[in-house]
Amino acid sequence: MEDEISSYVDEILSAVGDDLDLSREEIEKEFRKFLEYGVPPDLAKRSLVKKFGGDRSGRKLLKDVRPNERNLNLICKVITKNVKQISVRGESRIIHYGLLADESAILPFTSWRSSFPAEKGDVVEIRNAYSREWHGNVQINMGERTSIKKLEEDVLPDLHQEPRKCKIMDIYKTFGPLELKVKIMDIAEKDIEIGGGKRRIYSGILADDTGKAQFTAWHDFDLKKDDVINIRGCYARFWKGIPQVILDERTEVKKLSEKMETTSPVLPLHKLVELRGGLDITAEGTVIEIKEGSGYIERCPECRRLMRNGECRIHGKIKGIADLRLRLVLDDGFAGIGVILNRELTEKLIGKSLEECKRIVETEGREKLLEDISSSLLTRRIRVRGNAFGDEFGTTLIARSAEILNENLREEAEKLLQMLEGER
Repeated sequence: MEDEISSYVDEILSAVGDDLDLSREEIEKEFRKFLEYGVPPDLAKRSLVKKFGGDRSGRKLLKDVRPNERNLNLICKVITKNVKQISVRGESRIIHYGLLADESAILPFTSWRSSFPAEKGDVVEIRNAYSREWHGNVQINMGERTSIKKLEEDVLPDLHQEPRKCKIMDIYKTFGPLELKVKIMDIAEKDIEIGGGKRRIYSGILADDTGKAQFTAWHDFDLKKDDVINIRGCYARFWKGIPQVILDERTEVKKLSEKMETTSPVLPLHKLVELRGGLDITAEGTVIEIKEGSGYIERCPECRRLMRNGECRIHGKIKGIADLRLRLVLDDGFAGIGVILNRELTEKLIGKSLEECKRIVETEGREKLLEDISSSLLTRRIRVRGNAFGDEFGTTLIARSAEILNENLREEAEKLLQMLEGER
């Protein structure tokens, strides 16, 4: 029996950490008291872990964290964990990001540590973290000096939180749990490797009357294209500004017998920049710059990368495939974004085919073609639609459709005059 008690005390010490201001003897004394009153050993252990682990020195609840705080000590559960590769000062680096939860709130996190020794569902103690503001919300950040230690799940009380009803456009500022009513626009299944085994997931696009988002379901909810469903208890994350809704085994999904209208949201540029990105976004602005790399280009037939001086940086000297593209900067007086248009849209906007552009380049040079493009598009107002992505360089929309707006200057001037007269 003494060996069993010693083993339980070891487990309690491991769960509550080394910096607890109690000796082993004091913890053992508390544990024996529970046994004397007939409490089962496992229940006694959980009670002591909760008692000592839930009141750690310096622990802060997530709801109390403010931007730009340092030396944060947290105890929370990893709700989602994702890995991505980024470039920092020209060097490739792996970071981890996702959501953390405690009994008070859910917040996003980014870990810059070389490793993240916890998985989805683990309860962890995080020491020496810091916070930043991201999209108007608090984000937890971890560096190499941050320590992460797994704890017993019983350290935290029940994390049940009532899902918040919202629209897709609302999830940019809500980290879940969420309740959404949406329509499945597209869905596909695939098998992935995880934890040394294969697992089937279901992913696609969902939408409502405010916008669209990607989704991943870790459970087979028997979803079909065009289904209208109510999702309760899902979570949101973001990749380059693209919203992604996560459904797991605890998510409740109910199919509805109703129709739903979906839309491509029309956003002013400052709003799109604020969100950093989005799926199937429509925006308008004035062309203020035609960037280098626009016009006639050649692509590598192997990898489709842009070639320079007859060379692909991957496949070397190779005969390229002719192509057209535009790299524009749109501005509406409040913000600006980059826009990339493919051959089809470029031909439509500049009124010239690929063959005509190639002939101009061969006979008069690239500069002449760029002059023609500039005279056609600079200062013109255009409407574009597509997926927008945000990174450290700004927000870029990859256009799927585009059109020049024929503004009636006289009509606009009359509207402005009427507005001014109305203010007198």
